[in-house]
Amino acid sequence: MGASVGSLASISKARKALAAASKLEDVLSIRDQAEALRVYMRAAAEGLETSNAAAEIKLRAERKAGAMLAAMEKNVGGRPTQTGNVVLPVSSLDDLGIDKMQSSRWQKEASVSDEDFEDYLHQCLHDKKEVTQSGLLKLANGAHISSSGENEWYTPSVYVEAARQAMGSIDLDPASCEVAQETVKAAEFFTIADDGLSREWFGNVWLNPPYSKDLIGRFAAKVAEESERFEQAIVLVNNATETAWFQLMACGANAMCLFSGRIKFNDKTGKPANTPVQGQVAIYFGENIDQFQSAFCSLGLVVFID
Repeated sequence: MGASVGSLASISKARKALAAASKLEDVLSIRDQAEALRVYMRAAAEGLETSNAAAEIKLRAERKAGAMLAAMEKNVGGRPTQTGNVVLPVSSLDDLGIDKMQSSRWQKEASVSDEDFEDYLHQCLHDKKEVTQSGLLKLANGAHISSSGENEWYTPSVYVEAARQAMGSIDLDPASCEVAQETVKAAEFFTIADDGLSREWFGNVWLNPPYSKDLIGRFAAKVAEESERFEQAIVLVNNATETAWFQLMACGANAMCLFSGRIKFNDKTGKPANTPVQGQVAIYFGENIDQFQSAFCSLGLVVFID
């Protein structure tokens, strides 16, 4: 069943009201209305796209409330403040009917950049998945795509085979699992339990590191640290050129391939199921740059680094 005219009108009205809201109480009211609308739409089987439109307004309201709550915390005990056109009354959470967990979650939602938030919405639309608070909170915690052995995201064989062709072999996968090795087939691999960050790396390394904020930087530093020990390495990461960890690896690399389009990663059954919100890049460390170009040129733009 498609969306009713009444539902579409309610969504449009809520969207306009949220854009105009300047008081926290009004934002919270719109958030509750959007959630009620989402629940109704699901019960009435009005379609995923329509219920996601209501869920989107709910999250936008929570992000706006989170930003306002963060500003209020800085002014505890003082006078009401005003940021732009938004009035921030100094009230306790109890007065507002908000518990500490809600406040913390909404502030975390607000910490996600506008660009990443819009990318998240686009990804849900593209993959026909529900827009949820938990999905946004995962993004706030630094989740982009996972390592080859985490959260059931596995690199498609075409990219692994290109790496094997470029380097001649894959001797080590330092962030992996048994399922991933059905494709990677490294001579040796380290699981989470093995802790690849504490081991010495060797030979030709294939790495699709964990993308959480607390780990990606450590793996990037490990690549730089181990570069004198391994012979070659290919690291598959998001093309997050603005980050310190990306710059660290790029500065020590010899070439990279900027993939055409985003990679659709496999689930544990081997079916394409997961598309990250960013594009990806293969960063190459080694002397065989011509071989790397030959192996990867059909997958994207190969760039040499002096």
